[in-house]
Amino acid sequence: MSETIVARRPQRRSLRAWVALGAAAFMVAAGLATAAPASAVSSNDTGDNNGYFWSFWTDSPGTVSMNLGAGGNYSTQWSNTGNFVTGKGWRQGARRAVTYSGQFNPSGNAYLTLYGWTTSPLIEYYIVDSWGTYRPTGTFMGTVNSDGGTYDIYRTQRVNQPSIQGTATFYQYWSVRQQKRVGGTITAGNHFDAWASKGMNLGTHDYQILATEGYQSSGSSNITVGQAPGGDTGGNTGGNTGGNTGGNTGGNTGSCTVTATRTDSWSDRFNVNYTVSGASSWSVTVNPGSGQSIQNSWNANRQGNTFTSNGNNTFGVTYYSGGNTNIPPATCSGSGSTGGNTGGNTGGNTGGNTGGNTGGNTGGNTGGNSSGWTCTAGYVGLTFDDGPNAGTSTQLINTLRGNGATATVFPTGQNAQNNASLMQAYKNAGLTIGNHSWDHPHLVNMSYADIQSQLQRTQQTIQQTSGVSPQLFRPPYGETNANLKAIEQSMGLREIIWDVDSQDWNNASSAQIRQAASQLRDGQIILMHDWPAATIQALPGILQDLKSRNLCPGTISPSTGRAVAPGTTGGNTGGNTGGSTGGNTGGNTGGNTGGSCTVSVQKADEWGDRFNVNLSVSGSSSWTVTVRLNGGQSLQNSWNASVTSGNGTLTARPNGAGNNFGITLYKNGNTTTPTATCSA
Repeated sequence: MSETIVARRPQRRSLRAWVALGAAAFMVAAGLATAAPASAVSSNDTGDNNGYFWSFWTDSPGTVSMNLGAGGNYSTQWSNTGNFVTGKGWRQGARRAVTYSGQFNPSGNAYLTLYGWTTSPLIEYYIVDSWGTYRPTGTFMGTVNSDGGTYDIYRTQRVNQPSIQGTATFYQYWSVRQQKRVGGTITAGNHFDAWASKGMNLGTHDYQILATEGYQSSGSSNITVGQAPGGDTGGNTGGNTGGNTGGNTGGNTGSCTVTATRTDSWSDRFNVNYTVSGASSWSVTVNPGSGQSIQNSWNANRQGNTFTSNGNNTFGVTYYSGGNTNIPPATCSGSGSTGGNTGGNTGGNTGGNTGGNTGGNTGGNTGGNSSGWTCTAGYVGLTFDDGPNAGTSTQLINTLRGNGATATVFPTGQNAQNNASLMQAYKNAGLTIGNHSWDHPHLVNMSYADIQSQLQRTQQTIQQTSGVSPQLFRPPYGETNANLKAIEQSMGLREIIWDVDSQDWNNASSAQIRQAASQLRDGQIILMHDWPAATIQALPGILQDLKSRNLCPGTISPSTGRAVAPGTTGGNTGGNTGGSTGGNTGGNTGGNTGGSCTVSVQKADEWGDRFNVNLSVSGSSSWTVTVRLNGGQSLQNSWNASVTSGNGTLTARPNGAGNNFGITLYKNGNTTTPTATCSA
C-alpha cells in the first residue's frame, strides 16, 4: 500500500547561542555600539526595536523573513522552510502577563508560543497557544488553568543539543493550551508556579519572546505583543471561579467529605475541582453520568473512577460531557478503603499474565479470543506510539484490558526512562513493546553512529524498565533509509510502518479516528498514539467495531511484519519467551534429547567504548549458550535471543528469531572477544 509520510514533530533548536556570542565578540572588538536593525530581517541576529527585544534564527536562510513593525509588532513569512524561530519580547524573562493579538496562518508544523530560557538550571520553555499540524507533547505532568483555558503540562529532554550555553543536555517545559487561540493574555507566572508544583523548577531568566516557530512548513504571522499592568497574578482566579459555584457536596463515609465545583467548560468537555476535608489519606469515587467519561485528571492517583491522595487534598478531573453537563457526584472514604480493590486487581492481573506467558500459544490464543471475540475474519495490529505518558497510558491499558484486547506500543527511550512503572504496566498488560528511538528525531538526517546510538540506548532502557528486549522498530515519522535498515538488521529489529494512519497526531476527532480504524483488514496495522485524548476516547468504539466484523486485535510478527494471532510469535523477548517455550517443547524435545550444539563467536562493529559480537549456533534449535565476559566488560544490548547476565557470564536462549544472535558489550578497558560454549 502506498503511504504518505508526514513530518509531525518540529525539531527545536536554540535561537541565538552562537549569534549572541559571535555578535558580542565582534562589537567589543570593534568598539561599536549596537546599530538599530533594518525593518526587514532575514539572517540570524538579535536586537532592540521600538522598546522591545527581538530575535531571529533559522537553519534555512532565504526561506523565512521577519519584518519589525511599530512597538511590539512583527510579521513573519516563510515558505518550504527548515526550522526557524522569530519573535519580539524582552531581554529578560519574568512572571509578566503578556498580551498579544494578530494573525497566525501556518500550513504544516508551526507554534505560536511564549518562549524563553533560564540558566542554573538550563531550561527551554514554551507556553503554546496555537499550532499547525502537530500539537506538541511529551511526558505528561498535569494541567494548569489560566487566562480562561486549560493547558496540558509536559516535560521533554534534549540531549547534547544546541542551547544558549552551547551544546548541552537540558529539559524543556511545556504548557500547551487544550484549545487553540490567537490573541489574549498569557500570565507567565501561573505557568511557572504550576511547573514548580510538579518539580519543574526554573532558574535565572534569560530572554522571553512571543514567538512564531515553524518546521518544514510554510505560512505567515502578524503579531503584536505587549504587557498587561499588574504582572504576574490574576489570570487564574477570575477564569476558574466564574463557572458553577456551590458545587456538590458528596457523601461523608468515615472521616472525610468531598466538595465538587465545576470550573472551565468547552463544547465537548468540562473541568471539575474536588476538595477533600477531614482526612489526609483518602479515597474518592466519582460517578460520571449518562454519556460522560473521564478524559484527564491531576493532583491525585487514579484507578478507574476512584482517586486516592498523592499528597494534595484538592484534585481535578476533565470529563467528556457526551451531551450531559451535570456535575458527577462523588463520595469520600478514609484510609484503608482501597485495600479490596487493590488486592483484587493485583491478583487478577498477575494470574492472567502469568497464565498467558507460561502457557505459550494456548494461553495467548485463549486470551485473544476471550470476552466475546470471534476471529474468523483475522487479526489486525493496533499500535500506539510515543508513550508511556502519565496522563493517558493507564487509560489505554485499562480500556484494552477491560475488552480482552491486546496491542503493540512503540515507546521512546526518553519516555521509558521517565516512566518506568508504566513500562512495567505495558508488560503486565501483555502488550508487545517495540522501539521508537530515543527522542523521536528525523533519523534519516543523522549519521550512522548517531542512529545506532538512538536505537541502542532505547533498546537498553526498555530492557531495564520492562525486562523486555524489543524485536520491532518503528522509525519516527515512518522515515527510513539504507543506514537505518542496516542498523535495524544488525540489532535484530523488524521495521514496522503502517497500512492505515489514524491522523490522531493531526488533531483528528475521536469519530475520525474510529472511522480510520474501520478500514483495517486482516494482517493490517494502524498508526495511533498513546497521548491524544481523542484516541483514548475512540478506542472503545474501535474495539466494538472490530468485534462486530469478527476481526481481533493481534500481535505483530517479527518475521513478516504483519498482524497475527496473539501468542503465535515471539513478540517481546522476555514477555513471550515462556509462551514460545511452552508451545515448542513437545516438538523439539524428541529430536534434541541427547544431541549437541556448537557456537561460533565473531567480533563485529567497534566504537570507542563498546563493541558488537555475533554468535551463531549449529546442531540444535533448542540451545543454551554461555558467554564468558572478560574483566570489566558488561552487557549493553542484545538481539535475536533472550539474554540474561550475572557473575561475569551471559546466558542466551532462543526466542524464535533463529540460531544467530548478537550482543553489544561495554569495554570498560577490555577489548578481548569473549568465549562461549553451547549445550542442547
